[in-house]
Amino acid sequence: MSNTYQQLVERVKRKIGSPKAQSEHCTELQRQPDDSAEDWARMLKELGTVENVTMIPLDDAGEYVRIRWNPEESMA
Repeated sequence: MSNTYQQLVERVKRKIGSPKAQSEHCTELQRQPDDSAEDWARMLKELGTVENVTMIPLDDAGEYVRIRWNPEESMA
C-alpha cells in the first residue's frame, strides 16, 4: 500500500470517526488536490464493497461524495 494511499485512508477514517459523522451516520468526502486520482478511485471502490454503506455522488467528476451507513443493519 502506497504512503499516499495510507494517508488518504487515514483522513477518511478520521472523517468517518468524527462525533458528528457518527451521530448522523453520514459524512461527505472530497478529493483533495494532493490525492492522486488512482488513490481516490481505489478508496471509493473499497468503500463501495463495505456492507450497509451507500455512496451518493455530489458532483459529476466523482470527487465529492456523501457516504451513509446503517449500523443497525450491520448488527443484524
